[in-house]
Amino acid sequence: STMMQQRLVLRPPLSEKRKREITEKIVDFIALDMRPINVVRGDGFKEMFEFLEPGYTIPKRDTIMHGLTSKFNTTKEILVKKIQSCTAVSFTTDTWTSIQSEGYMTVTAHFMSEDWQLHSFVLETKVLEESHTATNIKERLSEVMEEFKIPGEKRVAVVHDNAANMVLCTELISNDPSWGNAKGVCCAGHTLQLCINAALKTDPICRCIAAARRLVGHFKKSTKATTALTHKQKQQNVAEHKLIQDVSTRWNSTYFMLERLLEQRWPVTAVLSDPEITKRSERGLDLTTAHWLTAEDTVAVLKPMITLAELLSQDLNASLSATLPMLINMKRRHLVLRNEDSPTTKALKTELAKEIDTRWQLTENIATSIYIQAAVLDPRFKSLSFFDQHEREDAYSTVSDLAESLSTEAAPESDHDSISPAEEGEPEPKKEKQAEISMLMAIDEEEHAEEKDELKMYLADKTKVDSGPLAWWQKNEHRYPKLAKAAKRLHCIPSTSTPSERIFSKAGFIVNKSRSSLLPNNVDKLV
Repeated sequence: STMMQQRLVLRPPLSEKRKREITEKIVDFIALDMRPINVVRGDGFKEMFEFLEPGYTIPKRDTIMHGLTSKFNTTKEILVKKIQSCTAVSFTTDTWTSIQSEGYMTVTAHFMSEDWQLHSFVLETKVLEESHTATNIKERLSEVMEEFKIPGEKRVAVVHDNAANMVLCTELISNDPSWGNAKGVCCAGHTLQLCINAALKTDPICRCIAAARRLVGHFKKSTKATTALTHKQKQQNVAEHKLIQDVSTRWNSTYFMLERLLEQRWPVTAVLSDPEITKRSERGLDLTTAHWLTAEDTVAVLKPMITLAELLSQDLNASLSATLPMLINMKRRHLVLRNEDSPTTKALKTELAKEIDTRWQLTENIATSIYIQAAVLDPRFKSLSFFDQHEREDAYSTVSDLAESLSTEAAPESDHDSISPAEEGEPEPKKEKQAEISMLMAIDEEEHAEEKDELKMYLADKTKVDSGPLAWWQKNEHRYPKLAKAAKRLHCIPSTSTPSERIFSKAGFIVNKSRSSLLPNNVDKLV
């Protein structure tokens, strides 16, 4: 008490400016760290501020909520301005259910800045009170577009999962003139999940996975078995890793479960065969030799798929352009059947290749698809080596038409902007004189036309791609201005709906048991 009084005497009183700054930092702390607003009522929080700033009075909950609302409105204004300054915006959307059993829909926006930096923002996370029909979802998306003042010509694509209502929703969007030329893009992550799930259901792989789940489940339920496993790991000098239980809706968790079991095979077998640790009735949980061999084959085939999924889910790179080239390379180089392959490996590869062909329609004419358009404008894949000559010409023609149409739309503005101050001040006779000189000194028309053909020059360009397509376009935009507009439009589309799904995890921290009474409007602001 005496020390606290001395501190109060020694310290000058806090200015109003300083008090406002501290309150703003508390608001930031609650928003960024996803803390309950009631944290300001906690005894520990109050004691901390009594020590740090004895002259500061902790604000009430209403004051903090007012600060959060003010910060939300400011952030929203900044975002609206950013979107107005860009040329194209793509979106991802998905729905989730809160702890209160309220259905929310999240919408994220993705666009390219002038300097080719990819930006991602959450536009909205609001309760979808109506049934989740395609029409209702489309209406909500249209409301978001209006609220953030995003015109139809800027809307490029909506990335979504493979649910029937979302597929129908994007079909309605494609037929709605107010959405411009916006397309629906199925999430590559969900599609890959469907492909691999179908392959894992084939025999004997499904029986091997079922046996592995029972085995891992035994160790997860038995403290004695888990402790014994740690001792066996030390004795056998094996990495002290815990076994992984998979989730049936996530194929990568099944891969990690099998991979970890193979790593821990001998310690696990030692625990199960020890009569002092494992009951006689539970010793049959160990995998058979055939199961272990099937697990090895499955892990070997799925391993490159993990890398593929990671590359597709990257937020800050042009993953859409790489989707089909990577899938086709996967089929041609990894899923090709070899003489040394086991029957299980051959069956798994065959099923995966068939599912990829079907779900991505690789056996049909895909030369004009949005994936291929993006691939043409990615200098890593522009040669389209996996296509024949006729398909390549179709793809190049589609991209050329897109670039021309975008340049035509922007032509009046760009023509005006291209006039330099010096030219504006030049008298008419001088301009006419320069035009006459240019006419007399003109080079061969064919050579001039070839210089104008950006696509031919771009395809012949051997400039090295060091750090991704966006960095390449940042350096070479001035050389191919028309194609650059098309590249900016297509490279802002993510290949997965991962951005929306990552928000669900954040929202789970915000709408938790200690904040279950949060109003939906406040949930939107905090997210």
